[in-house]
Amino acid sequence: MFPLWLQAGFWGLVGGCALIIGAMLGYFVKIPQWAIAAVMAFGAGVLISALAFELIDKAYKTGGFDSSVSGFLGGAVVYTAANWYLAHQGAKHRFNIPEGLSSAAGMK
Repeated sequence: MFPLWLQAGFWGLVGGCALIIGAMLGYFVKIPQWAIAAVMAFGAGVLISALAFELIDKAYKTGGFDSSVSGFLGGAVVYTAANWYLAHQGAKHRFNIPEGLSSAAGMK
């Protein structure tokens, strides 16, 4: 059996290597747009579930059911409205940089 500090160091190294490998894949491999969207949707679901399990339980114990639900839904509505507003103000085109500007900024 290995000491606990050595096990922790090993698993930290494994996690760090996974980050480096993922970064290299993202840099060198052309990833389809649908795959990026799927990973981002999964990440959003994980964050929402973490919010639900950690914060909603604490809010329910502190403020009750009505306050917890109204706060959670109110935050979702505000986020959705802000996302819709920004998309309609041109934020959906934020990555479409004209050719002259992208080369001048050192992006190519």
